Amino acid sequence: MKRQNDTNPAARQLTLPSGRKIEIVYLEDTPAPVAPAPDPQLSPGEVADAEAAVDLTICGVCDCPYVQPVDWDEAGPRHWKLELRCPNCEAHGTVVVGDEVVDHYDLVLERGSAELARSLHELVESGIDDEVERFSTALQHDLILPEDF
Repeated sequence: MKRQNDTNPAARQLTLPSGRKIEIVYLEDTPAPVAPAPDPQLSPGEVADAEAAVDLTICGVCDCPYVQPVDWDEAGPRHWKLELRCPNCEAHGTVVVGDEVVDHYDLVLERGSAELARSLHELVESGIDDEVERFSTALQHDLILPEDF
């Protein structure tokens, strides 16, 4: 993998072993995440994959793992401009990333949405069960009067 150095520290362009390029440009106040030092035991391909796996779900300010997209637009044939917001510290930022990064982010967001829907369903079912139990108890103890309806 080849990394191009730019005068702008908030911009990174990575060339993967396959030849595909990923460009990440951080605008506004959200700092770019710092890539960890590569593990010397990793192969060059694994190092490339690790460096290219920029996680858009992690806030660059407070490390909250729930960064959300606010707006997005195409920024070229293989790039997207995303406006992101952290629900924890309210940091806002705009990034330009390649399709691969957006595809991964979209998958993570879909999994999160499914988990939220599952949790909501369980909560609603639990609430209904509790409500039925209370209504049944009230009926058994003649606590429900015609005036209640």
